[in-house]
Amino acid sequence: MMMLSEIAKAVGGTLMGADVVISSVDTDSRRIQAQQLFVAIQGERFDGNTFAAEALKLGAAAVMISDPNQTVSPAILVTDTRLALGKLANVWRRHLQAPITAITGSNGKTTTKEMLNAILVASTGNSQAVHATYGNLNNDIGLPLTLLKARAHHQQIVLEMGMNHLGEIAY
Repeated sequence: MMMLSEIAKAVGGTLMGADVVISSVDTDSRRIQAQQLFVAIQGERFDGNTFAAEALKLGAAAVMISDPNQTVSPAILVTDTRLALGKLANVWRRHLQAPITAITGSNGKTTTKEMLNAILVASTGNSQAVHATYGNLNNDIGLPLTLLKARAHHQQIVLEMGMNHLGEIAY
């Protein structure tokens, strides 16, 4: 768990409204739960900023937005929510003690990740001890969300990392 003010500082954003406890993060307002931070991602067909107020009504503790015209609170205002999501995952990673294995490359990432995950689960004898990327959610949204779901009880973390431009996986 982190305080909203800690997150704002970590991502270089401006805190608007109350400082609340954040237990997890999501980018889909339809899945929002209590104590979650809704990160309003701008896509090709949608603007997550337009769902910020609805996310709060559905129970989000706060929202991270990039539209300065939004009048929602509690919120963090940032220039780029995608970049801020990655920065937040980077900060969260520092709270974790588990070793992380990151798999990247042109081909075979998902298969390699699934094989390594199976080996680690078998070696620990505990399916809850290993946290791995779900499916092939390996982009600049899926990877940070995967890392932000890792918890202190995880003994191993396996990440699949895809990229489509130079420098994308460097934080």
